[in-house]
Amino acid sequence: MTAQGMLAPSVAAVLTWDDGTRIAVYVRTVFGRDPATEPGTVRVVVRDETLSLSKTHFEVGSDDAGVFIVDRYSKNGSVLVRDGIRHRLIAGAQTSLRPGDRLEFGDRSVMVSLA
Repeated sequence: MTAQGMLAPSVAAVLTWDDGTRIAVYVRTVFGRDPATEPGTVRVVVRDETLSLSKTHFEVGSDDAGVFIVDRYSKNGSVLVRDGIRHRLIAGAQTSLRPGDRLEFGDRSVMVSLA
């Protein structure tokens, strides 16, 4: 509990980027070169010198079913690699995430750990 008696939000997922950067996701979070500001979301700017990511490329969030990713209609798309099989994400559709999943976005990638 915090000093105000409220529970601190729990970590839904941890994304470990290809450069070793780790980002904990607590609430619906949008990622990209310059993600749009949206009510109820956290923005994470991703360094992408090759411009292979869209301004708002994807989001990660959680609901009662678990942790999910949504490709936000990115130009280059998003790929989920699970058990060695590549699955291109359908833009706008929620796809569940599991520990050990790898996500590829243009020239960048992340490994998924779930809390």
